Amino acid sequence: MRADRRALRVPSAAECLARVTIVRWALKLAGYDRTRQRIERRIARVEVVGDGDPRVVAAIEYAVAMGAALFPGRAQCLERSLVLYDYLRCRGIAAQMRLGIQRYPFMAHAWVEYRGEPINDVPEHVRIFTAFDAAVRRAGMAP
Repeated sequence: MRADRRALRVPSAAECLARVTIVRWALKLAGYDRTRQRIERRIARVEVVGDGDPRVVAAIEYAVAMGAALFPGRAQCLERSLVLYDYLRCRGIAAQMRLGIQRYPFMAHAWVEYRGEPINDVPEHVRIFTAFDAAVRRAGMAP
């Protein structure tokens, strides 16, 4: 499927709210691995066309943030990041989903990077976390 038709359309806050709700339930019912695999299967059909227009990326990030703000209670970083990652990659934009940990006190966090920088969080906050791929390499568990 070509991403160019979708690349110009920015989802509404209501669409993002619905997607956050769906992801919340998918995570509760199917768990992280199955939810992520389902997203990866969907985006695998879309050709990555490059970085995309930074204005479109910013508009999508803003729409997801607004949709998450409307979520009853509080949408977690994992849900927000999965939704943002899905929207960007379905538009052929080369974004990366990141998961990280802080060892002490233990905390985990999720964010999306675009052009090597976090877009749904501030860089100062993300720096306190070690991305899982880096943590696995340091622990000697990488293949």
